[in-house]
Amino acid sequence: MYIFVNTSNHKHIFIALISKKGDVLIFKKIKAEYQQSEKLLDNIDKILLNSKKKLQDLTGVICIIGPGGFTSLRIGITTANTIAWTLNIPIVGIENKEDEDDLTLIQKSVKLIKTKKQFKQVLPRYGKEPNISKK
Repeated sequence: MYIFVNTSNHKHIFIALISKKGDVLIFKKIKAEYQQSEKLLDNIDKILLNSKKKLQDLTGVICIIGPGGFTSLRIGITTANTIAWTLNIPIVGIENKEDEDDLTLIQKSVKLIKTKKQFKQVLPRYGKEPNISKK
């Protein structure tokens, strides 16, 4: 089973559990405007609990690496990398340059993750300069 994490939108978090065949088992959109850090882990726990799965049941992690906001991407990618590293499972980062919907991105990612055998961290692609302080 794979987990999909998308925090590229600063207003929402998208999380999904996906079967090894690529079927979406659970897909959740969480309103989290500037609250990704407060809501991401809690909602990953809720999805796993609702599906009667454990974190250790995951065999891969898929995350959106950009473009997106500096802080929201950092939170999602750091969380995804940490889960994959801790469980020693592969991770795939996919860029959403075409502004595709999450289900299309999931299908593309499942094909990629099946070719990965081990953890190798993914890095963000912000798409614009960070806007974290005034000049």
